Amino acid sequence: MKIRRIILISFFLLLSLIALPLMAVLFFTARESIEYEIGRNLNSEATMLMEEVDMLMFEHMQNVHSWSRLDIIQEARIGDIDKRLSQFLSDVESGYKGMYLKLFYTDAKQRIIAANTAKIIGQLHQSLGKEVKVQVPNGEVFIENQLPRLPVGDENNLLIRTPVYDRYSTEMIGQFYGLLDMQQLLRLLDKADSSGDRYIVLLDGEGQTIAASAKLRESGVSLTNRFSDWKPTNKSALFVHDGEPFTHSSVLVGYANSAGYHGYVQMGWAVLVFQNLGKAFLPIHSLLMLFILVIVVTMLMALLASHWISGRIAEPLLALTQWIRKAQNLEKSPPPEVVGGAIEIQELERTFNEVFQELARSREHVIQTAKLAIVGEMSAIMAHEIRTPLGIISTSAQWLQREQGLSPEGQEMSQFILEESARLRKLVTTLLECARPREPRILPQNIHDLLTHIVELLALQADKKQLQIKLQLAALNPVIPCDVELLTQAFLNLLLNAIQIVSQNGLIQIKTTMQAKHIRIDIADNGPGIAVTDYPRLFDPFFSKREGGIGLGLTVTRQIVLAHHGELSVGESEWGGACFTLQLPISKE
Repeated sequence: MKIRRIILISFFLLLSLIALPLMAVLFFTARESIEYEIGRNLNSEATMLMEEVDMLMFEHMQNVHSWSRLDIIQEARIGDIDKRLSQFLSDVESGYKGMYLKLFYTDAKQRIIAANTAKIIGQLHQSLGKEVKVQVPNGEVFIENQLPRLPVGDENNLLIRTPVYDRYSTEMIGQFYGLLDMQQLLRLLDKADSSGDRYIVLLDGEGQTIAASAKLRESGVSLTNRFSDWKPTNKSALFVHDGEPFTHSSVLVGYANSAGYHGYVQMGWAVLVFQNLGKAFLPIHSLLMLFILVIVVTMLMALLASHWISGRIAEPLLALTQWIRKAQNLEKSPPPEVVGGAIEIQELERTFNEVFQELARSREHVIQTAKLAIVGEMSAIMAHEIRTPLGIISTSAQWLQREQGLSPEGQEMSQFILEESARLRKLVTTLLECARPREPRILPQNIHDLLTHIVELLALQADKKQLQIKLQLAALNPVIPCDVELLTQAFLNLLLNAIQIVSQNGLIQIKTTMQAKHIRIDIADNGPGIAVTDYPRLFDPFFSKREGGIGLGLTVTRQIVLAHHGELSVGESEWGGACFTLQLPISKE
């Protein structure tokens, strides 16, 4: 089969295997996400709405209970039924305009003896017997929610009742009533359904509809048991229910029970907020059609592109294949250039040597990683096995120094113990830093300021050996992203090595230059230099030619530079000494 046909078929199959499952995953994931988000919003709206209803009812019931305890109500106990109480009720109704349709007081025989409306005074008020008892602070009230043909009129409103007791005995002397205007609850439900695409129902403890949003009121659901079985079947307050006759599809329902207000007004009421799933998922269906269109267009474009690309790469690939077959040892022999072909193939040929070089560097990094892994195991063992005994030894030596009558020789020996314990502790810490360096905390930093500060720190040690540390800070943009503490440690390691190895009246030069994507820092000296044969092992753990050195300083330094995505190399300075070159990126990318 020709390569062009293979590429065409491969493109088609690849797009099909990737695009179709991806489209399906995206579609169902988006559907679940939208369903979850809609459900979460429905539950949240139901809970918030129930809290508002609880707060509203608490306010009204507390008002009715508080008014029933006023002194003017107690005057009924002595038969004082002049117009003062009725006038008081009229004033209260006017002050709470739009909240109470009626306020009236009955005696022990349920005769209305005072009201804000004069025409009902003297009539008998008979309770229906169906009422809800609600606890409020310092008392209780009762709610009646079915009021056909009562003297106070209007079957669509709630009647709040509270008993009135004689302040000087336990005898009940009457009942105080407040007829709540249901328009308040209806306005609350309609406001919550401001978008017009949801249905809201307020149910009592028996599942009877107390109030509903505008669209449901038009269906005549008020004071019916139409939603009595609409309750969640599990712990979740979200469920799906048949939406007939209000909508032809299922509905997603958010449910919230009355939790009371400040521990009161636990009426057993509940709020349902539901939405048509068909309308809710319209964006998903539109998204599906968009996905299908994108897939079709993408496949057509891919087929056209693959037809053109196959013609551009077929011949160069054949030529490259022939060269690969002829190659005997690619590691030692660089690949010959293949004339012609697409730009990508030519680029592949031009970078082939770089690939081998990168493989060589990768091999070196793998070897270095293996060495550091061994150091890591050693450091972990040493940290576990040495630190605890060292702590005991150090503490014991400190206690020994405090002993009275300890000879000077004993003081000197205990001091030796403390100093050597500190040195061992420092060695363990250095091993841990070498094997497991911490992640750098990258912040913008002026590298020139950092180098100047480090030179100032080492000025005293340089003066002792009469060394000259020369700064040539020529980089135009010295601000780079780096970890100041880690780079300070790296520069200190390099400069301290130079100070220790350079003889009296020596020279150390720090030079910065700007490159395309890096800033270059050269730290050179006029010391004895480093043998070329030692270059490959210079950054290995425990490799040191200096007396007293443990061979971890340069290893730690290189780890810090690599953590900054930089490079550290060594060469010969212009004076014959050593020259360490750091290349640090000037941006996070």
